[in-house]
Amino acid sequence: MNEKGKHVVILGSGFASVFAYRQLEKYCDQVAFRITLISLSDQFLFVPLAHEVATGSLMPNSITQSLRTLPHCARHRFVMGKACSVDLDEQTVRVERAILGKNETLDIPYDYLISAIGSTTNFFNTPGAASHAMTLKTLADAKKIKNHLIDTYTYAETLTNAEDRHKALSVVIVGGGPTGVELAGELADYCSDELGHAFPELAGLASITIIQGAPRLVPQMDHWFHDEAHVILKRKGVEVRYDARVTKIEKDIVYLSDEKIHARTILWTAGVCVCPLELHAKQPLHFEERSGRIKVNAMLQTESYKNAFSLGDQAWVEEKETGQPYPMRAQFAVRQGIVAGENVYRSITGRHLQDFHWKDQGFILSLGKGGALAELYGVRFSGVIAWWIYRFAYVTKLIGIHAKLRTALEWFMDFFAPRDVSRL
Repeated sequence: MNEKGKHVVILGSGFASVFAYRQLEKYCDQVAFRITLISLSDQFLFVPLAHEVATGSLMPNSITQSLRTLPHCARHRFVMGKACSVDLDEQTVRVERAILGKNETLDIPYDYLISAIGSTTNFFNTPGAASHAMTLKTLADAKKIKNHLIDTYTYAETLTNAEDRHKALSVVIVGGGPTGVELAGELADYCSDELGHAFPELAGLASITIIQGAPRLVPQMDHWFHDEAHVILKRKGVEVRYDARVTKIEKDIVYLSDEKIHARTILWTAGVCVCPLELHAKQPLHFEERSGRIKVNAMLQTESYKNAFSLGDQAWVEEKETGQPYPMRAQFAVRQGIVAGENVYRSITGRHLQDFHWKDQGFILSLGKGGALAELYGVRFSGVIAWWIYRFAYVTKLIGIHAKLRTALEWFMDFFAPRDVSRL
């Protein structure tokens, strides 16, 4: 070991990577090692609440935490740039970044690698989807959706034809998973309440349609979530098309197999795939064919390279009892980050590594004001009680005291004042 100790490189700024860093940082005073954190963004984004930024309940800085203000952030350094490739034999990460308009490439060596670069939107090769549909994966996406909604209402005010107004205020959400359902519920409230009051001539003219390829909503969860969500969304005026496939998207038009829907707002929440990362390796690597996730062992190590750990949405981690992969959800990414950080420390100090195992603690689905669904440790809640559970759970999971306080205060203010209807 050199005088500065082993060098640990962490890729990404999501749940898995940030919690891996936090776990490792606990041991910095016990053993000599350095940490370099590499991310295209200098913020941690609490993605599960992005839909509330898009619909005016929260301001952007309520769900972010600066990576540079994490405790003793990156004992070695923080590098803001894109990790383009990893040479697993040479143990280097190639990073591209731009500083004051100057592009540069860095080759950063490592002794241990924790890769958790996350996922990106999967358009499933649907023609026109990437060009004409908005996504909700980043803070920029949330801002774009909110600004687009306000601009669309402003534009609809200039129209005199009722049919043209209806088309302008129509919203299509492609995908009936958790993100699509939560976004639909919040949008229904936002359009009928705040935007309806801000644009009184347009009140009640908006329509929201979910295009779901499966026969039910949130199909990865128990049927109870579908039954309850369907009833709540129907009450809010949201239409759901089941077993429907989008064949093409053009500007303001969504094509199904047997019809087309005119909508000025098209949102894509239909799935994700692994963020691209070029891997160079002489030893074999194994990937799950459909998702592209790299297969790792129970200790979260890449099988042929024991000093390289992969986790979060990037990794295919199988549950021992069932042989099925763990879900691509935040609670699993958090725990994988903790285990990976612990295992790197144990590798450095020559200790026995931990297996990753995590039992699902539950699932929470927000459906707009005063409405939510929750299952915690096998107990189910709905309505206002679930809504309070949702808010309490997410406030406690936010990283950073500022984010916790801002979010709690903004949610408290929602009881007394309308949500924000200004552009971001």
